[in-house]
Amino acid sequence: MSKYEPLREHLARREDVVWAAKLDEVENILGTNLPKSAREHRTWWANSGGSLVHQNAWLDAGWRVERTDLMRDVIVFRRLRIGGTVAVGKSSSGDRLVKNPQRSAEKRLTKEMAALRQPATVTLRSEWTTLGDVQNTPCSSNSIPQQGGVVRFAALDGDNIVTALVATLSVSKIYRGLRLEIKGHDAEDDARVGPELIKRAGFDPEAPVECDVVKSGNAWLLTDGRGRKANLDDQSECYLVAQLLYLQELQSGRKSTLLLR
Repeated sequence: MSKYEPLREHLARREDVVWAAKLDEVENILGTNLPKSAREHRTWWANSGGSLVHQNAWLDAGWRVERTDLMRDVIVFRRLRIGGTVAVGKSSSGDRLVKNPQRSAEKRLTKEMAALRQPATVTLRSEWTTLGDVQNTPCSSNSIPQQGGVVRFAALDGDNIVTALVATLSVSKIYRGLRLEIKGHDAEDDARVGPELIKRAGFDPEAPVECDVVKSGNAWLLTDGRGRKANLDDQSECYLVAQLLYLQELQSGRKSTLLLR
């Protein structure tokens, strides 16, 4: 008999839809320790069709591994079908659930929420593109994106650097607004962010102000190890990236201001 047979029997008997199991709990069911690779490599928990003996434990029971969080020693299993190689439940119990759909829905929601309440880690990976000194880089520069992004303006305040971050769907408009204000020119109504930036950030219009930007294609959002490029032309995602970058500024000890435009 396989050493993983107790896990298969345990899963086959469960009535849950989702089971978020601690690795210590799995070891208690097995009555022995998991191999070192099970605690260090997500691939050990892969659903590759039962080609390995330990995978048969959950696949034969009608379950699959939905998510692994080895940092927290948690494996989330999800039921694929009712029953596996071991019968689960009695027909009378199934009949009661059919006759009481409200109770069935409540029970399923409770089980699903167990997985949703597992700790999640959201990480941002970003790359800044230098635009240069606002005093010396014209608004017509090809380096200034027209589309959405997160703009960072930085200036000296004594010996310290202060920054202002702006989430915008038009980087060029924000850049133009501050440059015109610094140059003493009036900006169009839709680009009058300059006065607000200078007031809130405390910039000296006569001092150098450096500018850089996280533009489309240079930001990735990762949730529990799975990532994708952030769409900075989508307002909600642009704002989310800006807020994460703003937190990074504060955690670095810099005085910073965040504007959502």
